[in-house]
Amino acid sequence: MFAGAEFMSSPVAIARRIFLAGAGASVCAACGHTYVTEVAKFVREGTAKGDDLHVTRADIDRIQYACIAARMGDGPQALLVLGPNDGIDLNWISAKREVLVTRNGRVVKTYGLEQDVKATVFLTPDPVGGPSGDFAASKEFVRTLDLEPRHQDGVVVRSTFEPAGVDEIDILGARLRTELWQERGAAPEIDWTFVNQYWIDPGSGYVWKSRQVAAPLLPPIEIIIYRRPA
Repeated sequence: MFAGAEFMSSPVAIARRIFLAGAGASVCAACGHTYVTEVAKFVREGTAKGDDLHVTRADIDRIQYACIAARMGDGPQALLVLGPNDGIDLNWISAKREVLVTRNGRVVKTYGLEQDVKATVFLTPDPVGGPSGDFAASKEFVRTLDLEPRHQDGVVVRSTFEPAGVDEIDILGARLRTELWQERGAAPEIDWTFVNQYWIDPGSGYVWKSRQVAAPLLPPIEIIIYRRPA
């Protein structure tokens, strides 16, 4: 589906195929040719369904950018790196300028998917990205989404959160003790319900791993932080 990309020679091939398709010019205009060329060194197309990235911490340490592993549905993992950002909304970009935008760990925009989130507006404080006490105190989280290509603007989504216990996860050989929180959401006007999961640091609330349904027509997107932003 995707054209091959240049990749960095190393003891371990650094990536598999990218699951996003085509980025929004408004995000990537700031990337520049040099930046995109450098990103291209770290990605390579894969073919097998469900393939994981075969990388080590040493491989990631050779990359000068923050990066994530991302997987859509049961597809292969892909390596995305942090592009130009304002420190709040983080643009995770592939070599072919494909983008996920996250804010405190939540996907708030996408570019180039079957269905895109063009905007997210928080109507109540979002507990995602905060300590577990914020999750526990959140009675109902409300936001609106603008979705394409059906031009659905201002879709109201209401969510509640519940704890799902303590879970130890492994990220590139590092064992992390996390709290797992589930978000149950619904947008009745478009007959959509979903469940998101967040693996957070118990103290800071930093989201190390998540599985999120960003839009009604998309399968869950799994995100794992390989190198967090400075």
